[in-house]
Amino acid sequence: MQTRTLGRSSLTVSRLCFGTLTMSPLQCDLSPREGADLLVYAYERGVRFLDTADLYGTYPHIRLALKDAPNYVISTKAYCYDQATAQAALERAFEGVGRDYIDLFMLHEQESLYTLRGHEEALVYLARQREKGHIGAVGVSTHFCGCVRAAPRFHMIDVIHPLINVGGIGIQDGTRQDMEDAIAAARAHNIGIFAMKPLGGGHLIAGSDEALRYAVENPLLDAVALGMQSRQEIDANVAFFDGSEDATDRLDALRHRRRRLMVHDWCEGCGRCAARCRQHAITVVDGRAVVDQDRCVFCGYCARECPQFCIKVV
Repeated sequence: MQTRTLGRSSLTVSRLCFGTLTMSPLQCDLSPREGADLLVYAYERGVRFLDTADLYGTYPHIRLALKDAPNYVISTKAYCYDQATAQAALERAFEGVGRDYIDLFMLHEQESLYTLRGHEEALVYLARQREKGHIGAVGVSTHFCGCVRAAPRFHMIDVIHPLINVGGIGIQDGTRQDMEDAIAAARAHNIGIFAMKPLGGGHLIAGSDEALRYAVENPLLDAVALGMQSRQEIDANVAFFDGSEDATDRLDALRHRRRRLMVHDWCEGCGRCAARCRQHAITVVDGRAVVDQDRCVFCGYCARECPQFCIKVV
């Protein structure tokens, strides 16, 4: 497995990052033991980087995994607005994973220059923790080009975790080209980049070969976070990142698994997905989108309309 250094940080990571959202209670809800077993299996296959969040509920999975996979580089993130919220979230991370050091701690879902300015107190606190040796690097995660463009203005930010994929699905304020341009500008300031949602939250599974090739061969990306729920998925993704001859065949086998359209709890019932659906598979009931799985053709077009990125094919 190839490794990269994340920008100006001292973190050396595998190019494939294990995204733990898919194993969390928000998605397939694996038990801590089941999740830990997958993390250890990926570690044995060469994966040395994992991503989680305060929100995900996967700290117990990671804590168990670290007993047999001690050298994982851990990235986590939380909704922090000031010193108090950042300190509390960092302490939860320490307690959750059973370490007194977090490799990369990020502010979750930042949007713009104004968001970063509003949360600057949290960034300053995290930077101080980095100087004290409690954090390896400070970062931000985002679905917005505007945040990526603004990040270099804040000397505390070492790493950006942006949403980017071949279809541009989920980018909230521009196109794929806009995000690529913003990432390129951030890299010019030696900021590390590791991508999220290379498969567009599941919407690009049918073209996973093309989608992963875009991510793996993209010189703008130091690493790519992928959610994995089985050993078969781990084997396929590791094979692809390693350039194995059977990688495409392994991905083909995954394309045929049963899928469904999932609506997350944070749906606001705006109705944009229902208006976009040509199959009339989505309606809004009691303030939330409800899916008729029999009508849905899993095209993923509704995801482009969702301002909260809360509807996904899984």
